Amino acid sequence: MATQAEKRLEGEQQARGMAEWITFYQTHNAIFKVTELALLPHNLSLPQLHLLSVLKQEGGILTTGEIGRAMVKASQTITGLVDRLEVQEFVERQFDRSDRRKTWVRLTAKGERKLQEAMPVANRLAEEIFSVLTDGELRDMQETTDKLRTVAMDRLVEALGRPGF
Repeated sequence: MATQAEKRLEGEQQARGMAEWITFYQTHNAIFKVTELALLPHNLSLPQLHLLSVLKQEGGILTTGEIGRAMVKASQTITGLVDRLEVQEFVERQFDRSDRRKTWVRLTAKGERKLQEAMPVANRLAEEIFSVLTDGELRDMQETTDKLRTVAMDRLVEALGRPGF
C-alpha cells in the first residue's frame, strides 16, 4: 500500500528516499504541533523547553554558540529564544569579560522549576505517541535516525564551510 507521500509523487520521477523524507517531515511537524499544544498551559514552546533541557543536561551554563550547535539552530534563533526565556527569568545572560563576542546563558532556579514542571508533559506525550512501536522498532528507529543525522550534519558543516555552524 502506497503512503500519502508516495501517492502525491506518483507520476513524477522520485528520488530514492524522497517519500520517506516527506513522511519523516510530516511526522516531525505533527509531533511538534501536538507537543506545542500540550505545552501551552505551561507558557513554554517546544524550542524553549529544548533549550532549558540542553542547559540542564550540560551543567546549567553554555555559550549561545554551544546552545546553537546542540539544538542545530542559527545564532539569531538562539538569541530570540534566550530573549524570551530571559524575560520570564528562566535563564540569564552573562557576558564573557575575556571575550566580548561570547555570551554565556545560565539556567536559573526558576527555569529549572519550569523544566521540572513541563518536561513530564513532553515525556508523557512521547510515551503515548511512541507506544505504537516495540522496543526493537524504537532501537531500529534510533539507529536509522542517528545515521541520517550524521550525514545531514556533515552536509551542513560542508555547506556552511565550518564545523559547529
